[in-house]
Amino acid sequence: MLDDQEECKELVHTRQIICRGYRRKDGLWQIEASVADEKGQTVAFKSRPDVLAGELIHHLSLCVVIDDDYQIRDAAAKTMTAPWPMCTDIAGDYRKLIGLRIGPGFTRAVRELLGGTLGCTHLTDLLGQIGNTYMQASWPDRVARQRLESEDPRQWPDTRTLSFVDACHAWRKDGPVLAAEYPQLAGDGKAVA
Repeated sequence: MLDDQEECKELVHTRQIICRGYRRKDGLWQIEASVADEKGQTVAFKSRPDVLAGELIHHLSLCVVIDDDYQIRDAAAKTMTAPWPMCTDIAGDYRKLIGLRIGPGFTRAVRELLGGTLGCTHLTDLLGQIGNTYMQASWPDRVARQRLESEDPRQWPDTRTLSFVDACHAWRKDGPVLAAEYPQLAGDGKAVA
């Protein structure tokens, strides 16, 4: 049961994730993501000072450079605030992302390289948001390039540009949005190359 009455709830944690996508002058895309966890109550520890209400327990960032072929060209992680000194030790391992391609199999490859004790849960979680931000940032340019090839999306050379089709409720093949925006792709799916 949702209750909007302020007196019935107490704020104990705030997580803020910020992602920014930049088009660089060299033609690459730079995605910068950060996560900050602020405690709304004191968190007691035995082996270190407590984290007090209003303080950050995590503040981490991940910057990834991606090309138009969805390939990671550079990556850098930074830990500004973490609960343990050894949390900063893992930042350099995020360079292992270089060479990975965002798309099918990306999540599995990330887990193999940085899952569990091989990485930081919070930094690794940012990669999903980075992938989404890259797609949102690069999509208008990608569509514009494809339209130079053909107004008919079935003729587009980079079919990954159409990965949104049937990926959500609004962009379903039998829905009004696809019919209005890309009528060649609407319907039972037989029109999709």
